[in-house]
Amino acid sequence: MHVIIVGAGEVGWYLAQRLGAEGNDVVVVEQDEAIAAAIGAELDVQVVVGSATVPSTLRIAGIEKADLLAGVTQNDEVNLLASLLAKEYGVEQTVVRIQTEELRGPLGERLMEVMRADVVIDPDADTADEILELAHVSGADEVYPMAGGELILLGVTVGGASSFIGLDLAQIGESFEPEWPFLFGAVTRDGETVIPRGDQVIEAGDHVRILTTRAARGQILGLLGVSVHQARRVMVLGGGAVGSRVAERLQSEGATVVLVENDASRAKALSERLSRVTIIHGDITDTELLLEESVSGMDLVIAATGDDASNVLACAYAAVEGNAFTVAVLHRLALLPLVRQLGIDAALSPRTASANAVLRSIRGGTASVATFLESDVEVNEFKVEAGSRAVGTRVADLHLPHSVLLGAVIHPDGSTQIVRGRTVFESGDSVVLFSRPDSLSAARKVFSA
Repeated sequence: MHVIIVGAGEVGWYLAQRLGAEGNDVVVVEQDEAIAAAIGAELDVQVVVGSATVPSTLRIAGIEKADLLAGVTQNDEVNLLASLLAKEYGVEQTVVRIQTEELRGPLGERLMEVMRADVVIDPDADTADEILELAHVSGADEVYPMAGGELILLGVTVGGASSFIGLDLAQIGESFEPEWPFLFGAVTRDGETVIPRGDQVIEAGDHVRILTTRAARGQILGLLGVSVHQARRVMVLGGGAVGSRVAERLQSEGATVVLVENDASRAKALSERLSRVTIIHGDITDTELLLEESVSGMDLVIAATGDDASNVLACAYAAVEGNAFTVAVLHRLALLPLVRQLGIDAALSPRTASANAVLRSIRGGTASVATFLESDVEVNEFKVEAGSRAVGTRVADLHLPHSVLLGAVIHPDGSTQIVRGRTVFESGDSVVLFSRPDSLSAARKVFSA
């Protein structure tokens, strides 16, 4: 597939990396020569320096043969115009990133129709949604609903009290026969991630990604040695598009929410709009202010400003002063190791939130996609098509690549089942699987007619 990505910012860079690893023909269009040179040096993709609003630039990028154009710059006008030009050249699918609030609402719907954009993504809304998933399942540092929410993918660090420590996955599975309510899809230890098999032994401190049913998530977190508590008192640091969305939703769900915003006019506007949220004007790195507002008594602290350093410092302070679950929004992934060292529980990035939405669109029949900041393993959901090799075949007889692990099957009636070697797929089922990018194409062929 020939893909043109407009903009080499955090979302564009991440998309280029993921799609290039799958073997797609990726071209990145970037106006800034320094950024263009950097992405060209690091990734195996073609880079075109110029504006995607100029037809000649798009022609150099191969617009006539493109299957998809993704406009993901921070300029809404550039993204929209690039999408319109792509449609004029006959590109089948376009994705645009829109940040202007009015354009995301009813007033912008007509504009989107005129511009003929197929998919609209909003990094702020996507990031807020991921934060809210974490708030609803405290103790996990990654939460991705799959199969319409009937299945949940959890990222969890194994606690010292976990009953799984010292056991291999085969032993753990035997204790849950005949039906397993979960499956280990990936294990990260000392910075290395593997797709595990039965002989994988679980150790304290491992970061595991587990696919489980919604009903069993509390049980699984307990078995992993993770304490779960409801977020009744929440502090949101930063009242921008992400923070204000999160604060509004959590207070509507019954939480007591304190929001700290550094910009006086923004704080005033928020106090008028969010009447049930306590709005504080101040600097999120002001430790005296955080103490005055009882950061030590919070269940959940979320730092969602545009300043990564401030987010990390504020969450680190909250982690030291109390027992809150802490979430920091990061734009620069170079800070990720520092997050772990400072005891911050979870870090989110707009790049994965938005990229997952784009990948869902690009992959057509994929209902859910989850990618991660610290690993190239990803999770996808595919339909089992009539006439495919998978129909009527036991999982054990599919002979999938070693870097592919089947996780669960969703039947047409909505029921779900964790996959076992004896599981047989039928036409119309959906399958959730873990894979590396370079094995994704081979996996899809098994389920495609």
